[in-house]
Amino acid sequence: MTHLGILLANYLSECLGQKTAFIECQPGNDLQFLQLYFFGSSIDGYNPNSFTIHRVTFYKDRNLQGIPEIIGDKYDCVILDFGTDMVKNKSEFLRCDKKIVVSSLAVWKKHELERFINNSAHIKNCEQWIYAIPFAKNKVIKEGIKKLKRKIYGIPYEPDPFTLSDPVIHLFQKLI
Repeated sequence: MTHLGILLANYLSECLGQKTAFIECQPGNDLQFLQLYFFGSSIDGYNPNSFTIHRVTFYKDRNLQGIPEIIGDKYDCVILDFGTDMVKNKSEFLRCDKKIVVSSLAVWKKHELERFINNSAHIKNCEQWIYAIPFAKNKVIKEGIKKLKRKIYGIPYEPDPFTLSDPVIHLFQKLI
């Protein structure tokens, strides 16, 4: 979920003072629209590949081969937004220090999370991955932890990923 990634990038940059990159590793236009929102259609300073907001550098629609070049720019933290294609991005995902999977525990969607956990059960240390669930009540999170036997955290509602509320900061203090 791009929204959580942007929240995390801003937490790392603004609260921890870390040089942070956010890389969109799946085809999509989320970061393109974000750039347009902040900078409009102005040609001045426009870069087709990246832009910076609040000391976070965002890289748009990058393929996996471009990641080492970005990491070589001496970032303290790099957030990779893989989208939903675990098969395509599995090797890069497994290289990450922190592995956060965003999913849902809604009645009509939790089967997808269960299938994901079952399909990745053979991967070493998969039980240490972090599962983030947006907009879930504490009761649902506790039931998910009990049933799935995984680290599951609820993502607080935060409409603006560039504004860090106390609940969001508290969540990231636990995760990082």
